[in-house]
Amino acid sequence: MSRKPLRVLIVEDSEDDALLLVHALQQGGYSPEYKRVYTRDAMIAALDKETWEVIIADYLMPRFSAPDALQIIKERHLDVPFIIVSGAIGEETAVTAMKAGAHDYIMKDSLTRLIPAIERELREVEMHRKKKQAEEDKKRIEEQLIQSQKMEAIGRLTGGVAHDFNNLLTAIRGYADMSFDQIDKDTQLYHDIKEIQICTERAMNLTRQLLLFSRRQPMEFNYIDLNKTIENLLGLLHRIIGEDIEVRYDLTPEILIVFADQTSIEQMIMNLVVNARDAMLEGGKVTIRTEKIQLNQPDVKNISNAYPDQFVFFSVADTGSGMDQKVIEHIFEPFYSTKEFGKGSGLGLSVVYGIIQQHKGWIEVKSEKGKGSIFNVYLPLSSTAHTRKESLDLPLNIRKGEGERILVIEDEASVRHFAKRALEKGGYQVFVAMDDQEAMDVFEKERGDFQLIFSDVVLPNTNGIKLVENLLKKNPKMKVLMTSGYTDQKSQWKMIKDKGFPYLQKPYTFEKLLTIIGESLK
Repeated sequence: MSRKPLRVLIVEDSEDDALLLVHALQQGGYSPEYKRVYTRDAMIAALDKETWEVIIADYLMPRFSAPDALQIIKERHLDVPFIIVSGAIGEETAVTAMKAGAHDYIMKDSLTRLIPAIERELREVEMHRKKKQAEEDKKRIEEQLIQSQKMEAIGRLTGGVAHDFNNLLTAIRGYADMSFDQIDKDTQLYHDIKEIQICTERAMNLTRQLLLFSRRQPMEFNYIDLNKTIENLLGLLHRIIGEDIEVRYDLTPEILIVFADQTSIEQMIMNLVVNARDAMLEGGKVTIRTEKIQLNQPDVKNISNAYPDQFVFFSVADTGSGMDQKVIEHIFEPFYSTKEFGKGSGLGLSVVYGIIQQHKGWIEVKSEKGKGSIFNVYLPLSSTAHTRKESLDLPLNIRKGEGERILVIEDEASVRHFAKRALEKGGYQVFVAMDDQEAMDVFEKERGDFQLIFSDVVLPNTNGIKLVENLLKKNPKMKVLMTSGYTDQKSQWKMIKDKGFPYLQKPYTFEKLLTIIGESLK
């Protein structure tokens, strides 16, 4: 019969009595690995050096006692069965010992109770351990859920803010573009308008970053090799990192194909490298690593958003200042930054988070204050090398209008007025409507005589696509161009694509508007 291993700390001044305990354990089916101590210092040293499954203590010894040993256990918050074995202990003393934390007491002349007592206490410890682990798992899952809900709420907020910004920026940039063409280049006003254009371009980029975080930015997905993407960025990465930081590449020789948006993946890599650089103000080392990795159910059970599959593993490690847990809990939130005011937008890592979420992956952070940081990214591995395009862009080839009649349906007044002015300047006859009822009235009044309908997707009382379909029933020869400031489900991009309608994402410029209108009328 095989014996069960058991690590036992025996607090006993008599070596013969200790050997009797060991013999009782062996008789009970255990193979004890034990150590005998009988002073306070020796017990502390034994606890510091090793982990024990059971502690068996004599109640009273010349230089030490069971109550003294119990006090040490309580001070260290150890969850280990503590059993008193004594040759002379009264009932009152035994009760006092139990109240102090002992799990059981056994008389030395009745060691038959020792094995059942140990087995009972070991079961209790295991049950307590499992309960504690379950509570920790529950707490971790609750924290992950709260964090996930918080990030989703922030994502919805940024998506809504970005929609309003897109409308405002469309009008601001559009009017600036139209004014720009009418001003002498030698005037100060010309340069002032140019500054407005530059600022609106920066605002458009900021909006795109917000949409990347909120996972509401349309992307052009293709099958790309992550290693090649990194290799193509090497020159740029070295310029960004600087000469005072050593860069080490540990890229797997395997081909790592992911179905991804090339620009977004490049931005993710750049943002993580820039973040690593900024954490090493006095120089250091950045390690960029890739690997193909298989994750099974046990590997992902405690990781939020994770699932078993084959993944492309990408990591950026630095030897910088590191972060504490409080900072780690907030680093993916937009506008959160540990940098000085005015240095950085606080969007770098939030954009990384959004990109990874849109690619059905996840990111882990490991860091300690003063010990650097590691950002580990997991992206689904693709086994195919086919390519697929879902681009929203149309070729830039401006066509001058020849009086074609266009119905513009747009509920935002500033955008509606700009579109009318711009299209009239482009040589078109333009009619406008702010909602479905006004659009139907204009359409009926003009007897459906339009070559193109340019409609917002989201209108106050209806879906712009349904409105356009109703109008097409009356005049099937009309062309259609849809637009939206939303980029999430409200943009109805899938429905637009399925119906084959051209699409213009807000914010758009004067040139872009005329270009796509011209292409749509061909």
